[in-house]
Amino acid sequence: MESNKGQGMTLEQLKLLMKSLGLQLFEDTGDPGGTVAVLITETVKLRDKLKEDTGYVLTVEDTRTALDALEKMLNKEPVPDELTPEQKLLSQIWYDRLTIFNK
Repeated sequence: MESNKGQGMTLEQLKLLMKSLGLQLFEDTGDPGGTVAVLITETVKLRDKLKEDTGYVLTVEDTRTALDALEKMLNKEPVPDELTPEQKLLSQIWYDRLTIFNK
């Protein structure tokens, strides 16, 4: 898949990305499809909110980076300092949704 850097993600691109990366990351949860659906839903909400409020276009690269950060958070590893505010926000939303709100 192309990086789509600097361009917005379509819903289809987001679904494909999350399914391919998320199913690998969450295959041990017993319900990886449900977990991926949560990630997709939260990502679409944030993507639309960022675009509407700030004009920021969430990219495929932002999503990949946030997913890597989420994996580190779930494994209690340090998260890279060089994340953008949008990437940090997305990974934190996912983490909260999957841990605090228990999906």
